Amino acid sequence: MNQSEIEAILKVHRLAFGEAEGEETAQLAKDFLDHQETISISVKRDGRIAGNVLFTPFVFEDHLDTKCYLLAPCGVSPEYQGCGVGKELMETSIEHLKSIGTDAVFVLGVPTFYPRYGFVPTDKQTPYPDLLTAHEAWMALELTAGAVEKLSGKTRAIPQFMQPHWWDTSGRE
Repeated sequence: MNQSEIEAILKVHRLAFGEAEGEETAQLAKDFLDHQETISISVKRDGRIAGNVLFTPFVFEDHLDTKCYLLAPCGVSPEYQGCGVGKELMETSIEHLKSIGTDAVFVLGVPTFYPRYGFVPTDKQTPYPDLLTAHEAWMALELTAGAVEKLSGKTRAIPQFMQPHWWDTSGRE
């Protein structure tokens, strides 16, 4: 990925998350893009990136053989929202993750959006379980039958995502 693609992705996340969260989310996306195991999926419209979603490794310490990812962030430029970009991002990324043998994907996200693509609330532990107050926002998508059910115990994300504030759902809508 070249620098102009990275800048376009960061711009999408700045715009998608707005003034309040855009800069912090773009920085998180930049940190994730620096991690070699991050998967980045973008959708283009009019020759430019209109939406982007990132997936980073998510590990259940007692189940190292189960291949899981965290979905975050997922953003669509405001001018393309409501035009099918988010749907294309989700469908394309799910197919890609299946093709590389991913067992499950987890997201701490909008409970009205992700269930459209098969995500369901999960009781599996986040890295900071005491900070999860919006339980309906913690969801899983099982890509290998039976994979999520067997998972238990402590979890960890890549270092950039192991800061408690990313996992604190108190005060979020």
